[in-house]
Amino acid sequence: MKYLLLTLSLLILTSDTTAQIVKYNDGKIMYQDEELQTINVTLSPKVETIKDKFESWMSDHYNVNLDGKKLLFFDKEFMTANGVIIPKISQRQIDLKVKVNESKNGNTQLHVFASYGYNNWITPEDHPQAYRSLRGIVYDFVGEYLPEYYYDKIQKTQDQLKDLTDQNIEFREDILNKEKDIVKLKNEIDELEKDIKSNESLIKKEKEKLRNEKKDYDKITERVSNMN
Repeated sequence: MKYLLLTLSLLILTSDTTAQIVKYNDGKIMYQDEELQTINVTLSPKVETIKDKFESWMSDHYNVNLDGKKLLFFDKEFMTANGVIIPKISQRQIDLKVKVNESKNGNTQLHVFASYGYNNWITPEDHPQAYRSLRGIVYDFVGEYLPEYYYDKIQKTQDQLKDLTDQNIEFREDILNKEKDIVKLKNEIDELEKDIKSNESLIKKEKEKLRNEKKDYDKITERVSNMN
């Protein structure tokens, strides 16, 4: 399984013949009227899929619960986890911020940034080690999740293909059975047509017989009448 996931990962990250997208870069984002440094990844899976998967991945791997994903009537712009400790980054508490949105060309953008409290943002200049570790966490998520995502897609497509193939087998068997039924019905029709012809010959004879019997009847009736 690990070999398969690694192979899928390499295909996803290196192939230029498919529409799948994986792009890593450091970027900027506006947060509370301030432009901040972020770790960005551009992906093909849908926004809600990445939101759900990143949230569950952070919970499973670092016991970090990103809240605020949804309010009552609309999606909140940023998912947050305030005052959490992620040892891979630092023993200090950090505030983790995540935004997932759709780009102009329809891809999904994952933005991750963090701070050591108010206005003490983790950047490559101010906290290079912590920033590299945060970037490593984001990249680990992508490296682990994407192969599984595309492997699941392959499995679903294979299952769909098998279902369609099995359906075609059933359809062909049904056709063969119906063709056998057609042959059987054709033979029955032929037999019935023979019976009809045989009956038509008998009907003709019976009609002739009936005419003769009527003649005999008329003759007898006339004789009896004359006797009186």
